[in-house]
Amino acid sequence: MSEKSPNLMMKYAIYGVIGCLIGVYISQYLGYNDGSMQAYIGGAIAGAVGGGVGGRIRQNKGKTS
Repeated sequence: MSEKSPNLMMKYAIYGVIGCLIGVYISQYLGYNDGSMQAYIGGAIAGAVGGGVGGRIRQNKGKTS
């Protein structure tokens, strides 16, 4: 895999989005948020950014998967 390939970043961004959306749903079920669309969009954005950064860090360390 090429050093400049965004595949690892994209993979971790998708994992981050899915994980954060599950977390927002669980927190809504437990009563910690109101379940508004803003909570879900914010969670998805935060998960994508966090996952992308994590994927970039792994890529810079030489990981390929």
